[in-house]
Amino acid sequence: MLLAISVVAIACLLPGAAAADPCRSLNDGGMIFPDIQGPEDPEEYCFEVILSEEQELVQIDDRTVQVMLTGGHPSFTITAKEASDADGATVPTTLAKTGRNEVTLTVHHREGNPAMGGVPFDYPVVGGPGWEGGFISEEIKGPLDESELKVQPLPPPAEEVPPAAPTCEVPDLVDRTLNSARRALHRAGCRLGSVHGHRHPGARIVKQYRPAYTVRPAGAAVGVKLGR
Repeated sequence: MLLAISVVAIACLLPGAAAADPCRSLNDGGMIFPDIQGPEDPEEYCFEVILSEEQELVQIDDRTVQVMLTGGHPSFTITAKEASDADGATVPTTLAKTGRNEVTLTVHHREGNPAMGGVPFDYPVVGGPGWEGGFISEEIKGPLDESELKVQPLPPPAEEVPPAAPTCEVPDLVDRTLNSARRALHRAGCRLGSVHGHRHPGARIVKQYRPAYTVRPAGAAVGVKLGR
């Protein structure tokens, strides 16, 4: 049974070495790239992977190379080493197969931070994860002191909304007795107006002179006519 082993690919030159120096073996203690002190330092660092006859290097993406066995079975994976500058910003890295058993790590430090529009990195660039982007300063103010309170403009006074005028909704008075109509008008905020017709026992309202359910100012008089 084969086990997939993830190996972090680190550059292969010692500090001060030239980019043209031979690749170091992955097993030769070269699992770090030297600290990059400025734009004049190299971007490319290579190392050699010891392969058997049944193994080959396969490029997976721009950060990953895989060692495959005959038949397409993965053996282990090599991943580009992470890098960051002195402020902790992420420095992009890529990994490429550059020979049958050679892998080259590129630390892209010369063109500046792409997350900040090409702003130069703060050297040295070292191995290890960083953050993307830049700092954003934000001023946080505490409560105002007395001197600040004195110069603060007063808020405009709130506009007063006058209360709505009281109204009455004229009730339906037809077929009521006069006393019943008077009580209904009082509850509705209206009052009884002129009464036409004969006031006799059993008389009921046969007509009202303001339509039922109309809204009038409070205290509006409603005239009625009595009949049998």
